[in-house]
Amino acid sequence: MRILITGKNAKKIEPLVKKFGFKTVTAEPDVIISFGGDGTLLSSERKYPGVPKLPIRDNLICNKCPNHKPETLLKNLMENKLKLQKYTKLQTSIVGQTIHALNDFVIRNTSPIHTIRFWVTITSNHPTFDAKPANNNKLLIGDGIIVATSFGSTGYFQSITRQTFSSGFGLAFNNTTEQKSPEFFDKKDTVIFKLIRGSATLSFDNNSQIIPIAEGLEISFKNSDQKAKIYEAKSLRCPNCKIIRG
Repeated sequence: MRILITGKNAKKIEPLVKKFGFKTVTAEPDVIISFGGDGTLLSSERKYPGVPKLPIRDNLICNKCPNHKPETLLKNLMENKLKLQKYTKLQTSIVGQTIHALNDFVIRNTSPIHTIRFWVTITSNHPTFDAKPANNNKLLIGDGIIVATSFGSTGYFQSITRQTFSSGFGLAFNNTTEQKSPEFFDKKDTVIFKLIRGSATLSFDNNSQIIPIAEGLEISFKNSDQKAKIYEAKSLRCPNCKIIRG
């Protein structure tokens, strides 16, 4: 099996990977080992979309439980004991480019001292769609929105809503003057955001590319046809693996 290792400390785990009989490569891998944390996994998915990935936390950031030690995960990978899960991404198009996100899209005010005014519309291909939800075309004032996948719902989305979900995608309202509960959608739905007034930006996953949004611009979010393929994704969120603080 051809393995490509990503992460700033990738060299540290390379001897162990070779010890288990894997061939390490720099191109055309069968599997990518994401050695680090959530950010390493997200960046490796952007660079190598659709290639199966095995996330392994670096010892510098996490004391791992027996099930998620590098030796255990590599042994199980070699013996074909790990289940490969597929995760649907989200997509949007802006400034002439189509962007796919495994975690989330975030629209927020550029300046922390100024809110933005915007509306959100939901469309659907459901034959019996009845103009859900209640805030269609209603002017909202606040810091913005988060559109998250089920995979990314344990991140920023959960910080705002104190909720997670396991299918479809979710919409969270960030610090709006009128309190708004999160809303949840399935693969046939599209969320459309329009900036009415103010200065805002679009960011996605942990990408350093921040895209400015002009007043009057509409941006739609929907399920992507791309899927991320991840082995043992729960190794990044295991309650028995202790994150090292400080």
